[in-house]
Amino acid sequence: MVDSPEIVVTDLQNRQSSLLDWIENIQVTTDVEQKAAEDVLIDAKGALKEAEEKRKELTRPLDESKARIIALFKPYVEMLQGGIKTLNSVLCEYHDQKRIAAEAVRLAALAEQAARFAAAGEGEIIEPLSRASLPEVSKTSRAHLGSVTYRGGYDIQIVSPNDVPRDLCEPSMPRIRARVNSGFLNIPGVLIARKHTPVPRADRTQGGGA
Repeated sequence: MVDSPEIVVTDLQNRQSSLLDWIENIQVTTDVEQKAAEDVLIDAKGALKEAEEKRKELTRPLDESKARIIALFKPYVEMLQGGIKTLNSVLCEYHDQKRIAAEAVRLAALAEQAARFAAAGEGEIIEPLSRASLPEVSKTSRAHLGSVTYRGGYDIQIVSPNDVPRDLCEPSMPRIRARVNSGFLNIPGVLIARKHTPVPRADRTQGGGA
């Protein structure tokens, strides 16, 4: 029988209580304290590795179940997504056709009215163009099951990345780090300072770690 996550994590914490106390009160001011802190670091890394392995062991069945469920739903969901994409495309195309046709009628009516004003004799009254007489395509269409609103927006594609204004570009830390590691230490807009990172490794003969 597999222990519950609560029991597992409590057991790990209890077995590493001394280590956790050390971590909370670390000071390094002498060579002796440095060695002690290095040992604590090695133990902490080992304890962390054990904790991650236990966590993965407990969550692996959940991950596998989640993956199976996602795979089961995938074909059905993809069919729906594909159908919705097609519906959006054909509906927008038809809506745009109606909107363009209505605009053409409106422009023709305005041109006709302008011509009547120009040809009108002195004192002749020309009736203003009535909006009610013009076709109008509503942004919201009432269907049998509800309504669909054709919301205006923009289709945006990046076709030339190098021409995009700099203030719209986000710096890439992985690319910056790779360039620094390759020897380029002078990058405009980037502060680079040397540092050291302790890399612990337990002696096999000592059995370091939790």
